[in-house]
Formats: sequence, structure tokens, C-alpha cells
Amino acid sequence: MSKPITIVIPNFNGATLLKKNLPSVLSSVEAYGQGSSITVVDDGSADNSVEVLRQNFPIINVIEHQQNMGFAEAVHTGVRNAQTDLVFILNSDVQLNEDFFPPLVSYFEDENTFSVNPSIYDEKGDIKRHSWNYRQFRRGRIALLDWRLDEAKAITAAGKRCPTMYGHGGSMLIRKKMFDALSGFDPIFKPYYGEDSDIGIRAWRRGWYSYFEPSASLVHQSVGSIKANVHIKKVKCMRRRNRYLLEWIHLTPWQLITKTFPFSCFQLLGELLTFDTVNLKGFYLALLKIPEVVRSRKAVKQSAVLNAHEVFEILGKKSI
Repeated sequence: MSKPITIVIPNFNGATLLKKNLPSVLSSVEAYGQGSSITVVDDGSADNSVEVLRQNFPIINVIEHQQNMGFAEAVHTGVRNAQTDLVFILNSDVQLNEDFFPPLVSYFEDENTFSVNPSIYDEKGDIKRHSWNYRQFRRGRIALLDWRLDEAKAITAAGKRCPTMYGHGGSMLIRKKMFDALSGFDPIFKPYYGEDSDIGIRAWRRGWYSYFEPSASLVHQSVGSIKANVHIKKVKCMRRRNRYLLEWIHLTPWQLITKTFPFSCFQLLGELLTFDTVNLKGFYLALLKIPEVVRSRKAVKQSAVLNAHEVFEILGKKSI
């Protein structure tokens, strides 16, 4: 199967990252061919990102936001302007291998495929755990469980597939029409983190699958544009807030009442005793969004064919 791809790269003050990583992306696109293209959405950068793109990478389509609107809106702009059925969402701090795309594209022969995620390595050559979002509901929360790369490769070598809860937002191939049908990322998670988890679960609940393909690989650097431009305490606070939002939107009432709420109370008590103001603030900010949580929860339920428990049953099989 060969289909053209639009590679969408959100960028904010990432001139250095673009100069470092775009050559590998261009090589991958050239090797794959099929009339594929690259679009960089500059999200109101204050550095010389646009100038770097115009001067050094004239073949790349550049779309400019006049002000910073956040990761999700940059992705939405890129996907909205894409003319292809397949779109690859890519962070600016990633380098691709030349033969990267064919293993991912093959999954879209199945009309129920929503997204595919590759193996993600760090600069040292170690694979990152969130390459395969093998997650289960454990001890009151959605936990990332341990897995082995050789196990994933054995599954795909046997002609089966590795279901993943979601594709990593900085490196996933998606089907545009499904992304549009889901209305993209939920704005409740702005400014960043958690939106990829949410859309992955929403897709599963619609009966659309996401997979991990271990043979496709990339290198994700340790410091991206968010970490480089945002204080670590704010990042930690947003992560905690959005973890609560994800749980409250998707978990069943039984899961929330019997497991999640007791676990959260115990955790918050410990944070209160240790004066962990960052995580406590994350919980407070989540509480402020309860009206939005109710609306999102209702909207998801209206189109869902599976609940969270049924989704985790599928993911728990590790192969389908």
C-alpha cells in the first residue's frame, strides 16, 4: 500500500531544532515519495524560525500563527490544510530514519485503523517506554505497564498487531478523516500534554484502532520546545491536572467511585503533608474544569460503542 502523506510539524521558538532535524525528515520523505510533503506550522515564534525555514528549506510549506496558540491548535491548522488522507504529526525535536514510513502506512489497509506509533529512542539508543502505550487500569489510575521490545517484535513477526492506547502526539501517523470526525484534540487539555492520550481513547471508544509498530524507529531528543520554553513546575502542574481530566472524562462511574477517587484522596493527602504545592495546584486547576469535564464526558458517550473497561480489555491482550 502506498499513499501520500502530509507531515505536520508544530514549531515554537525551535529554529535550532529545525536546522538540526529537518534534513532527516526531508530524506525520509524523499525516500518514501508518493507525492508526500512537509508543513511546518509556526506557532507565533519569537526567534528566527520562519527565516530559517524560508532560507534553508524552501521546499517546505510554512503556515504562520501571528500569536502563540498552543500545540493542539498548531496541529489543527496543519491537519486542516493537509490534502492527503494520511497525516504524520511530528515534533521538531525528532530525527527520522530514511526507511521510516512504509511499515506505518501498511496498517491503513485496514479501514478501522486510526493511528500508528513507531519505536521512539533517545540519543543514547535506549527505547522509551511510551513507544508502546501498553496501559491498564490499575490501583485507581491508568498505568503504563512494562513491556519488552523483543516481545513486540515477536508479535508483529507472527503477523499480529500490538494495540496501543494512543499514538504519541509528537510522532504518530493518523487518518485525517477520523481525526476530523473526532474534532481533533479536546481543548480542555490546553496548553499541552494529555490531548494525545484522550484522542486515542476516544478513537478506541468509537471502534477505531491504534497500533505500535516496532520496526519503524526515530530518535526523540531529551529537550523539546515545551521544556525549553516553559518552567518545569508549570509543565509538572499541567501534567497532573490533565491526568485527572483524562480519568474523569473516560473512566466508568464504577472505576471512578471504587478506585480512582480513593486513590486520588490518598495521594493528595500525602502531597498536602509534604507541601507539594505543584501537584496540589494541578488538582485545584482540574476541579475548576469540572463543567467542561461533564460536557466532554457526555459528548464522548454519545458516539461511543465501547466504554473504558472494554477498551482496556482489548489493550490487555497485547496482540490482535
